[in-house]
Amino acid sequence: MIDVFTFLSVDCLVVMSNRKATRGHVTLSVIRSLLSESGEVSSGQVARALGVTRQAAHYHLARLVEDGEVRPLGRGRSARYESAASFARTYTLAGLSESEVWKEVIEGVPPIAGASQNGRSILSYAFTEMLNNAIDHSHGSQVNVRVWVRAASVAFELVDDGIGVFRSVGRRMGLSTDLESLQEIEKGKATTAPERHSGEGIFFTSRAVDLYVLESGRLRWTVDNRRSDVAVADTDGRRGTRVRCELDLPTQRTLSGVFDPFTSNAEVPSFDRTSVRVGLYEIGDTFISRSEAKRLSSRLEGFAVVELDFSDVHEIGQGFADELFRVWASSHPDTSLVPVATSPAVQWMIERATQG
Repeated sequence: MIDVFTFLSVDCLVVMSNRKATRGHVTLSVIRSLLSESGEVSSGQVARALGVTRQAAHYHLARLVEDGEVRPLGRGRSARYESAASFARTYTLAGLSESEVWKEVIEGVPPIAGASQNGRSILSYAFTEMLNNAIDHSHGSQVNVRVWVRAASVAFELVDDGIGVFRSVGRRMGLSTDLESLQEIEKGKATTAPERHSGEGIFFTSRAVDLYVLESGRLRWTVDNRRSDVAVADTDGRRGTRVRCELDLPTQRTLSGVFDPFTSNAEVPSFDRTSVRVGLYEIGDTFISRSEAKRLSSRLEGFAVVELDFSDVHEIGQGFADELFRVWASSHPDTSLVPVATSPAVQWMIERATQG
C-alpha cells in the first residue's frame, strides 16, 4: 500500500509520504527538470529553483556528477553542468516507431542487453509504452530521448514538445485542472484515443519501474516503488511532457507480477481491477462532501473490483461515505468497492453508510 499524507516542502508538495529520502527525490527531480529544459544548468540556477544556498546546490550537483548523470563544464562559480547520458538523441515524432527507437537504444547502451530477463522486459515495456504515448497523444513535433546507466540501474527520460499529458487528458474528458487529469490517469484506462489505446500504459508503467516521474504543465507526479512513496508537486510549469523511469537491473519484479493483481483470471485476461489512492483527491486528510465522492467515483464503473486506499485519511463525512458506499455502490452493482488501510473512524463511517 502507498503511505500518503499531506506535506509542504521546497517544491510546494501536495501529497507525499513521510520518509526523509523522498525529499531528496524532489531535489533531484527539480535539477533533472531544469536540465531537460535547457540542456545545462549552473549552481546559481539550481539554488534559485530550490530556494537554497549555492553551496547546497553545488552539493546536489556534485552527487549527480559522482553518479555519472551530469558532467561539469568549467570550474569555480562560472561552472555549468550538462547531462552525461549514455544515449541522447532527438527524434521527429511524425512517422516514428517506438520499437525501432528501442532497438537503437539497446544497440547504443550495451548494459541493457546484458540485464536479466525481468529487467529487459520491464524496460522494453516501459520505454515503448511511454514513447508511444508521445507519438500518438502529445500533438508535438519532436521528442528528446536520454538514457543513463549506473552501476546496477538504468534510467531513461522522454521529453516531448506537445500540449502536455494532463492538458490532453483534460480536453478529452472535460476536466478543468491538471490534478483532476492526474486523478483519472491514476485510476487507469484514461486515454485520449480510446479507439486505439486502452489507457493502461501509464498505470502499469508507474507500477513496473522502481521510480516513475511524470511532469507536465504545473504538476509533477512521482511514484517511488522502492519506498512505496507517492508525491504530487506544484512546479513552475513546462511545455509538453517529461517522463522519467528508473529500474534496478537485478530486479525481482516481473511484468506478470505487476499485471496480475489488476486482471481477472479469465482465459483472456482483462484489466478489470484497480487501486485508487484516496489521498490524491484532496489537499488535507478530511473528506466531507458528496461532490468529493462523485469526483472520486468517476469512471470506476469500468472495473469489477476497486480497492480504495485510505492510508492517512483520518476522517470522512457522512455525505461522502453515503454517496460513495451506498448511493454509487447501489447504482453500480457490478463494481465492488473494497476499502483498505482505514482508520477506526473511517471504517465506522463506511459501515454506518452501508448498513444504513
